[in-house]
Amino acid sequence: MTLTTRDSEPSRANGRGRGGGRRKSILSAAERLFADRGYARTSMREIAGAVGVTDAALYKHFESKREILEVLYEERGFFRAMDELESLSGKPGFEEQFRRNTIASTGLWEANADFLRVIFTEALIADAMALDAHLELMSRWRRGIERLFLIYAGRGEADPADAPLVARLVVSLSFGAYMDRLLLIRHGPEPVAFADPGFREELANEVVRLIGSFRRPAAR
Repeated sequence: MTLTTRDSEPSRANGRGRGGGRRKSILSAAERLFADRGYARTSMREIAGAVGVTDAALYKHFESKREILEVLYEERGFFRAMDELESLSGKPGFEEQFRRNTIASTGLWEANADFLRVIFTEALIADAMALDAHLELMSRWRRGIERLFLIYAGRGEADPADAPLVARLVVSLSFGAYMDRLLLIRHGPEPVAFADPGFREELANEVVRLIGSFRRPAAR
């Protein structure tokens, strides 16, 4: 699945025409079904039934489950976040820029924990579409980090040859820490709050230490 952006294509969240309220109902119903049954096991007919519309009416708003999933990603801010990462100019200091980026990205993941839990679960059981969505998001994240690192390398603060490795390490560290926390959250009589400023700060510090280890000694 190709993750579309506002720069490359008009927002699908705006719909093909009227019926914004109905589209929101469809998206809400689809997300509930994805969470209850799994993405792969949910059909367009079941989504239509949950909303109380005919199959034909559903297809007037969305061509496929693929499009519904893309719109859910877009409405939750993931495409916008990748666009912003890819447009950063590197104005703050070397380590500070990566600290800010880590805190912002972790906040986005925290805000969408339930949705991402569904996607990751489906990806883990090898649903092709969910896996494609996950891999494409990770790929854009790595490219954004690599581009950002190269900005500072161009100023003599780091070796540009390290950019691909740094991007892989930053994404692996951030995603690994996030997944550990996501999978450990228990929903019981006293659910653990996923959002945690302390977790964001701790992860940001780890990323800063990692980034700092690649900074040229003369630039420290």
